[in-house]
Amino acid sequence: MSKIEFSYSNNGKEIKISGEGGEVKEIAKLTLNPSSAFVGAMSLLSLKNSFDFNEEVEKPMKSRAIIKKINAHTVEVNGYKLSLKDEDIDFEVTPGRDYYVYELYDGQPFISDGKDLTDKKIGGFHYGLAPEDFEPINNIDKTHAKKIAGINAYSIYDEKHRPKCNPEGMVYIPKLDIWADIYLLNSEHKGNGTSFSSGSIAAGYESNGRKKPHGEKNLVGKVINAIANLHNKRLPTKDEFQVFADGVKENDSARDLDDGTIKFLENFTSKYGINQATGVQWTWTSTEYGEDRESDPRYICGGSRYSNSDAGSRSANWSYFGHGSYWLYGCRFVCDPLNPVK
Repeated sequence: MSKIEFSYSNNGKEIKISGEGGEVKEIAKLTLNPSSAFVGAMSLLSLKNSFDFNEEVEKPMKSRAIIKKINAHTVEVNGYKLSLKDEDIDFEVTPGRDYYVYELYDGQPFISDGKDLTDKKIGGFHYGLAPEDFEPINNIDKTHAKKIAGINAYSIYDEKHRPKCNPEGMVYIPKLDIWADIYLLNSEHKGNGTSFSSGSIAAGYESNGRKKPHGEKNLVGKVINAIANLHNKRLPTKDEFQVFADGVKENDSARDLDDGTIKFLENFTSKYGINQATGVQWTWTSTEYGEDRESDPRYICGGSRYSNSDAGSRSANWSYFGHGSYWLYGCRFVCDPLNPVK
């Protein structure tokens, strides 16, 4: 009699079969729960003479998985609806973090908070700090408010639609065909990544809650560029900044609402869901001005917590140099797409 062993994992959703030779073959992955695993095993045993365990089993060919937002807590993947509120979600859903979409052998997708499962990862998305009931405000219309409430529609990525870098904490800007960090650079970027929903804002001087990144003496131009390169990102241009910051409350700044931490401030959120886009921290860009290139003259954009009527998506200052390091100047990075729109 042929010897067949089975095991199930991933909460009983995966079955592996082993033949006499001891070589494990993934004959099937079935949607089962532990209570029905025995029934599934008996069905497989009845087919023991139908398989040659020494032959490779060809996996079915699948087309690209398309992920799209259905509502604030639900996405659809090739016809399957997956909700962060499903009863079988076995992890705590937390605003301000990324979730990942995987695919089982039979094409059934599922959401996980684990970034390194053995199943095939087909994409993911960011569940933002903008609440699920986020309403139009300032220059954010109903369409954009709906897109950034809860699951940020602009953050959805898949195998082809994604940035060249790690896509976590980023949103796609269709008008520019680039990806931008949702959050300002944090002081612990080596562990958190450059776009993280909490922690201290990285700055060139430790004051008003800001911290220098990983003990750097200064947050000057060459340090900023080195951080960007470490994460395969770059600084935005002035024009790029003005596009992705659109939607904020213009001519206003955070003042005492700012405490130096990365957090959600609805008045200073852009229509793409970019947090603290303006009115909190002047943001360095890669756009130069003037003739003195040795001093690294750069535009800074957006305004600080004290800029008041000078802050906003169109706010730009061209009187500072990249060799300067200040507590109210920071950065936010962007990345080009893996597959540019032609």
